[in-house]
Amino acid sequence: MTKIQKMTMLAMFLSLSVIFHFLESMIPIPLPIPGFRLGLANIVGLVVLYIFDAKTMLSINILRVLFASLLRGSIFSPAFWLSLGGCLLSSGAAIIVKKYSPMTIFGVSCVASTFHIIGQFIVVSILYQQILMFTLMPILLILSIPTGLVIGYLANQIYIRLSRK
Repeated sequence: MTKIQKMTMLAMFLSLSVIFHFLESMIPIPLPIPGFRLGLANIVGLVVLYIFDAKTMLSINILRVLFASLLRGSIFSPAFWLSLGGCLLSSGAAIIVKKYSPMTIFGVSCVASTFHIIGQFIVVSILYQQILMFTLMPILLILSIPTGLVIGYLANQIYIRLSRK
């Protein structure tokens, strides 16, 4: 793959992750749980991690948070910091688990999903200094496993199709 092909592919991945970020906020979730989202943009991060490398995945994920926040007009708002905190911790966990464990993309996705929740709760505790928010944490951690499996499945399907070329 030439440098231009790689740059073009990464630009498309970044664009797709920003689109997924916005699309996800339009999907009605039947569960009345504040903060629960599917994590569609994380599909792109996982695919980038498996096709390229950890540094590239981290760059794409951070740029997604920045661009989505800029487009939404919420840069440096609490929503931005929540998104960034979850993004950084989940990306770091995914990178470590992929490198040092025999987990498949499904396991890496579940770990990333779980650490995304933990990252957001760390940011909530810093921003709001509210311990009451932690009552939602067990529910969100339980929900992170099935959503992580779904995101892992979708990322795996995309990775398989892109690897054939």
